[in-house]
Amino acid sequence: MAVQATFAGDGGCRVPDFNVSASLALLPVYISAANRNLTFVYGCDVPPRLRLQPACDNTTMGAYTSDDDTTEPLGSINCSSVSVPVRWIERGTEPGRRLNYSELIGEGFLLEWPPRSTAECDECKERGGECRFPDISFQCICRDGRPCRRSRGTLALGIKIGAGAGAALLFLIILGALSLLMLHKRRKRKRSASLVGLIRDGKGTPLASLRKELSMTGSPRTHIFTYEELDEATDGFSDERELGVGGFGRVYKGTLRDGNVVAVKRLYKNSYKSVEQFQNEVEILSRLRHPNLVTLYGCTSPRSSHDLLLVYEYVPNGTLADHLHGARASSATGSAAPPLSWPVRLGIAVETASALDYLHAVEPHQVVHRDVKTNNILLDEAFHVKVADFGLSRLFPAHATHVSTAPQGTPGYVDPMYHQCYQLTDKSDVYSFGVVLVELISSKPAVDMSRAGGDVNLASMAVHMIQCYEIDRLVDPRIGYRTDGGTKRAVDLVAEMAFRCLQPEQDVRPPISEVLGALREAQRMEQDGCAKAKDDMGLLKKSRDGSPDSVMYQWTSPSTTTHNSS
Repeated sequence: MAVQATFAGDGGCRVPDFNVSASLALLPVYISAANRNLTFVYGCDVPPRLRLQPACDNTTMGAYTSDDDTTEPLGSINCSSVSVPVRWIERGTEPGRRLNYSELIGEGFLLEWPPRSTAECDECKERGGECRFPDISFQCICRDGRPCRRSRGTLALGIKIGAGAGAALLFLIILGALSLLMLHKRRKRKRSASLVGLIRDGKGTPLASLRKELSMTGSPRTHIFTYEELDEATDGFSDERELGVGGFGRVYKGTLRDGNVVAVKRLYKNSYKSVEQFQNEVEILSRLRHPNLVTLYGCTSPRSSHDLLLVYEYVPNGTLADHLHGARASSATGSAAPPLSWPVRLGIAVETASALDYLHAVEPHQVVHRDVKTNNILLDEAFHVKVADFGLSRLFPAHATHVSTAPQGTPGYVDPMYHQCYQLTDKSDVYSFGVVLVELISSKPAVDMSRAGGDVNLASMAVHMIQCYEIDRLVDPRIGYRTDGGTKRAVDLVAEMAFRCLQPEQDVRPPISEVLGALREAQRMEQDGCAKAKDDMGLLKKSRDGSPDSVMYQWTSPSTTTHNSS
């Protein structure tokens, strides 16, 4: 950068009024080495040996001093002095001898500041150029005054360096992607291995091949689906496809590639109880075929899928609980849709009892459902029953009277003797079905915290009302109990069977086959409309004195209760 000095006037004699080097000491620049120093001395007699040319008068003279100190220093002379840098211009002779000092000063001098990148400047000097900063940017100026361009070799080297850096970065990206892929596969194998380790048969050996296991049942082979197939069928298990949430997983509506609509249950991950439910559903439902049991179409293999998925037939009309006191009930929706009629309710009771009768009589091992409730009774468009959710079910050994196991089930439906004594029998299902019968005639939920203290538990409330001949207070008035004689007789018979099913002692309860026979009789009474009146309350009169005042047990949650053992 070229800078001109300022002058102080003294008549006709113009000399610099400050020492330039001292004035620039605090700035981030320095005087270029390409300058020479022009020094003015005054206020003294200068010895002739210094060969100084007079500047204005006899007491003010100028001296031209080069960087290599060819001129004798003035420190030994008692004179005042001012030094200014001037640009060196090749003219063949000593400029101080031929040019007026004003011309030298008028050409200014060069300032420099350290370049931001010493590498750039070093490279410029290697090419024979001069580093300059005419503005904020850097320039390399050649001897001819034009910008120096990088040589082809230097440019090629830069390209090579850039290409090498890009290749190294690409390699690191690919290496990172491969590492993430390997980590994902390792976690998937570990998760699948943990599921396989959890799924054990009675002897503790892995359930190695579901296909082989299912082909030995003698029933149609259950299909093994891939996770990708079911993920596609449910749109990635979209929330919009969700049908419901249970204690062990979520259920989604899916459409298979062949167009069939199914229900897909996705069990919660890495839960022992979820794995146990998966095994129960596969082992039990693959052996069973009944028109009132939900059909298991297939499942995923725990060896090839990181999720446990079960595929059932799709039952479109919701659950019995929905229609009695849930989202589909007329009082809940506010619509003009009528409630379930009594013939429909009675048909549901008969079909549910028929399914339970099949489970309790199937060979070689009877099945105890252990979670009979209105939420597990599905309905199709014609209100035909499909009993579902066999996750808590147990296979009973031949000729066994009971199985000792920790109580499991849903509050409001659990057999009180099973709850107290840890003894599971087929009569435990009978008790739960008794609660379902009361729900059918009353349209009330099994547990309702908004009811009065003694009536929170529906089973307890029903036993008390039936004992006190207050069935009319229990029955839903919309089903025609007070207006139709045939309906009244059928409802009384169903209430009697519910009362017997809800007895606290397991041995006093009727087997499900007897309950089914009574319900079919009530159905015939309803259909015929002219059956002879029977003393439907005879048994109640005989058992009134020996019946309990209450069979209510306190529960804190309406959800399914689980325990560590099964």
